[in-house]
Amino acid sequence: MKKLLIVALLAVSATCQNQSTVLAEQPIVEINARVVGDQLPVDGCGAHLWLNFTSPSSDSRTFQRLPTDATRSLMDNIIKAEAASQPTGTLWMGSKDVLIRYRETGQTATLLCGWNAKQELKTIELLDIKAR
Repeated sequence: MKKLLIVALLAVSATCQNQSTVLAEQPIVEINARVVGDQLPVDGCGAHLWLNFTSPSSDSRTFQRLPTDATRSLMDNIIKAEAASQPTGTLWMGSKDVLIRYRETGQTATLLCGWNAKQELKTIELLDIKAR
């Protein structure tokens, strides 16, 4: 009985992976993207990223992503710079073309939209973002 338990534990531990190992195995991608500002005040959605925005699709969620909480500040810096260039200097609801380097996380997060609508989007670890 003990041998069976030990074999079972070894089999289970061999199939488990550390999350950081999984992240490190994901390829780094560099792609043109679009930062979309916070459009919640006009019943749109919160700030997010569009990947491959030039490709036709009937399901736009396929190409929308949210940065992880740890890397969101990179996207927020672009949004703050755009807001500062507006006459009001406080709110920016536009979009900005950028070049990003990222890695998929395999996780999802909720994008809040107007009328309390919610979308589950895949998250990405932003490594770099540059305005185009």
